[in-house]
Amino acid sequence: MKRTSLLLFWFSSALIALMLLVSCNDRKGNPSSTNKIEKMQIGAAIADLAQIDTSQRESITFILGEDKDPRNPYYTEATKYYQNNISGKTTYLEIKCRSLAEIRNYLAKHAPANKMPWGLINLVSHGDQWLGLSVKVVPDSKRATLARLQEYVINGTFSPLSDSIIDQQSEIAIHACGIGNNPELIKTLGMVFQSISFIPEIRATRLFEFYSTDVNMDGEYESRQYMTQAWMISFKKGEQPGNIAICNMFHEKYQIDQIEWQDALNREHSRFGGDTYSYSFDIPVNLVINISSNDSMPDLSTTDKKLQWINQQSEIQNNLQTIQIPAEKFSWTLKSGFANNKAGKRTPAIMVKGFCTMLCVLKPLLDNNISKGDIAKPLAPAKTDSVYYYTLKGKNILENQYAQN
Repeated sequence: MKRTSLLLFWFSSALIALMLLVSCNDRKGNPSSTNKIEKMQIGAAIADLAQIDTSQRESITFILGEDKDPRNPYYTEATKYYQNNISGKTTYLEIKCRSLAEIRNYLAKHAPANKMPWGLINLVSHGDQWLGLSVKVVPDSKRATLARLQEYVINGTFSPLSDSIIDQQSEIAIHACGIGNNPELIKTLGMVFQSISFIPEIRATRLFEFYSTDVNMDGEYESRQYMTQAWMISFKKGEQPGNIAICNMFHEKYQIDQIEWQDALNREHSRFGGDTYSYSFDIPVNLVINISSNDSMPDLSTTDKKLQWINQQSEIQNNLQTIQIPAEKFSWTLKSGFANNKAGKRTPAIMVKGFCTMLCVLKPLLDNNISKGDIAKPLAPAKTDSVYYYTLKGKNILENQYAQN
């Protein structure tokens, strides 16, 4: 720790000296083009700062919800894992934050005791690649979808954190099912948690994940984290086909003979390591479409006419394109009324609500490199493996600016 402090002092002193040199040259009237060498020197000094050992950094896990269904104890099991598992345990565990703004404010007010920026920051939330994170953006908002998150970032809700809190080697791990399949959401989260000079590394799994308490080979209870392979089909909410038809849909889509689809549909949780099971959730679309005063209200008297009108609305189609599910997979409810348009004028409008059910068959992935007779262990792929994770590399904003100049 003493050596690290001395290094920080030396690099900081060198950086200040270089900045003074550039400032003095500018005051002598030298053109900006003659300062490229000095800017390169400053960039090199900043790069040197990034090489400081981060092994002693403190870590923290945020549990961002509570379980609503006892059959799905996601947050309870995650809490056990980050409290007790040797590999997963972090320096601190925070269970009270319920929005991204609260996390950002917590980090701003609680600098690590060792005076170094944060290392690993785990965010544990329900979520999916279509609807984003279930955690709210701010306390009085709804869930953190991509569009909502971008809106708050553009509005300046999230001011940059101090460089003493976050730097390019800080690592924010998003633990929510399939979020790694939404790169734009990951990039926007980088803006939410950036500091004045740095964007932290953001990493999210491309697969589903869950936590479970299992009996290990010593006969002791152990909290574990599992990644799961997922196969998915969708249909209109309230119009779920029978199991035989569902099995045919899975087989037709994936052409996999090794998965017993019918067997997996019989349970919502795995009975043992590697056991298949099923899980379903609904994807909503809620929009208000204002009707121009020059246009008449559309004829929505039949299902075909409703679908035809929906397919003609660019705002609805843009939403469906984002989540990559066609309109035919939704059950739609359309109601006429009045609502304010973007100019604040009250006009006729149609309230649009659509719901699609996503049915998943899941199989926990296991480590195949275990000795015969050992109890199955969860697969733990390298964090750098792009098959399992999407990673937004940390950036030095100032260094990039100097390079561009």
